[in-house]
Amino acid sequence: MAEISYSSRLERVLRYLLKNQPHPTHTDCQCTHHHNPDWIFDADTWSQLETLRRLLCQRPTLPRLPADILEDIDAVIAYRNSHNLLTSTRSITPSITIQGQSQKPNPIRISCWKGDITTLTDITAIVNAANSQLEGCFRPEHRCIDNVIHSAAGPRLRDTCHDIVESRGYVEPVGSAKVTPGFLLPAGYILHTVGPQLHQKVKPQAHQRAQLASCYQSCLDAAETLPPLEDGRKVIAFCCISTGLFAFPSDMAATIAVDTVLTWCAKHPDTSITDIIFDTFLDKDRALYRDILSDIQVNSSKTNIDLNISYTHTELYQPSTLPQQNPTLSPSLLKARTWLNQATTLIISAGAGLSAATGLDYTSTMLFAAHFPAFLPQGLRKLYDVFGYRGWDSPAQKWGYYFTHLDMVRRWPEAQCGVYRILHQLTERFGERWFVRTSNADGFFVKNGFDAARVATPQGGYGYLQCLRKCRGDAVVEAGALVDAAMPFVDPVTQTLRDDGLVPRCEFCGGEMTLCVRGGRYFNEGPFRGMERRWEVFLDGLEREMEEDQVVSSGSVVILEVGVGLNTPAVLRWPNEDLISESESQQFRLIRVGMEASGCVPWELEEQDLAVGISGDIKAALDVLIS
Repeated sequence: MAEISYSSRLERVLRYLLKNQPHPTHTDCQCTHHHNPDWIFDADTWSQLETLRRLLCQRPTLPRLPADILEDIDAVIAYRNSHNLLTSTRSITPSITIQGQSQKPNPIRISCWKGDITTLTDITAIVNAANSQLEGCFRPEHRCIDNVIHSAAGPRLRDTCHDIVESRGYVEPVGSAKVTPGFLLPAGYILHTVGPQLHQKVKPQAHQRAQLASCYQSCLDAAETLPPLEDGRKVIAFCCISTGLFAFPSDMAATIAVDTVLTWCAKHPDTSITDIIFDTFLDKDRALYRDILSDIQVNSSKTNIDLNISYTHTELYQPSTLPQQNPTLSPSLLKARTWLNQATTLIISAGAGLSAATGLDYTSTMLFAAHFPAFLPQGLRKLYDVFGYRGWDSPAQKWGYYFTHLDMVRRWPEAQCGVYRILHQLTERFGERWFVRTSNADGFFVKNGFDAARVATPQGGYGYLQCLRKCRGDAVVEAGALVDAAMPFVDPVTQTLRDDGLVPRCEFCGGEMTLCVRGGRYFNEGPFRGMERRWEVFLDGLEREMEEDQVVSSGSVVILEVGVGLNTPAVLRWPNEDLISESESQQFRLIRVGMEASGCVPWELEEQDLAVGISGDIKAALDVLIS
């Protein structure tokens, strides 16, 4: 009997859940289309997986799922998790090393790491910031750590947590901890702790600070009872307990976390715990922990804790000087690396996720606040908010923003563009048999040394301004000189253009100008049409080779798709899938790398050995793929 495919299992699970869906506790589910749920079976794999996540998130523990359906769900989630880029705790450099007065052989290493806690491997337990019912969050739109952990661990975790509370007859008290298996996670165990819940902008009281400290103490106490890893280490990773939706101020929470852990270590000199990791998901939280851990070394005498502390400044470490490990490569990574090594032709297909990997993240509120503080009162919070925005007070304000944006992009630090250097080195393997097609308008490929004759940008580019009315085909000007002239006249406080005469106007009709980037029918494709023709010639040449070559090398053309999500799938994502599926010679292979949807390929293509998805940090993935 043939083994059922993962795509078939996914469809079977969705059909069952949609048919047997209990009345939802919350009415905000946007994924089920109750009147006609069959639409999901024609959708892409990522949409199906998101629908599964939402359905499982909303589903109550009772009635229990049938054994065969639960087995299918386990298989689907495990397969989805197998595409994640994993990080071994052995590769994380400690920030401080503490040695108790007993001078035990193994000191405790304390680290700070930024990333998805569910992707840590070689780890004993991860900490979940739970609610008092322990059953996870029932609101799928919440991206809280409780949701993330339950989604990755699978529904057996909710069943187990329900049984814990049911057997005791009361909910979990604040400040305590309960242990469950990790189920489908790399971690063997999960430590669930309920932190104090505050209202926004309310200062924590003394008893709430004590409750948060108790969360960390209880987790460490519980971890003492767990078995060590095969290498003898016992590794615990903490999330940022009670921050986020529970509204505990991040700076105070981080201080309590570190102080509590150090105090606990001092009181337990013979602890079996060898590694404690503070895992953060936000840059601001990582900065908080790094500052606190740095200050411990500088002011160790002020801690009033009986510990021998040594400090390692992790930013002094370059990748080549970090302890070398033998990473366990997932099947997805191994397959992708093999395809790249065997290919004779490379196509790089890049979307917004690649720009985000350099820090130019259009969804980042921190980036926007840092570079465009004057526009926060307009209700703008991220770069994406400006697309189609019409609430400008004046043309001078609008162009103050646009000139500042263009200047920011062209001055983007090369030191942050390591992903482009990695990709450029990759192209050198292929001689002249490579091409780049990107939806990004930032020009980073050419800026980082790529041959402009091999980079197509069908969505336009920040290097040009155009007439908004598109009065003539040649109503386009290069932006650089206009930015140079305007920036001295952008007010540093209001970020508004002080000289209305520098607001750009079309030299032919006198009308308004705009960025030469696709956003509607106004877009002037003229400056980019030549590169699109070169792209078509490149593809035509590959097709002729296929027709003329009697012995075609399967998989000789690799499409490395990086950071391409679902914002404009018709530009890159779907055409890439068509190239793969419509190639009779099966000469093409697709490697899709990125976060969430950007790292997910149709499972049907994957099952035909035509595509592979890798979900995770782009630079880390490329480092492994191209090493």
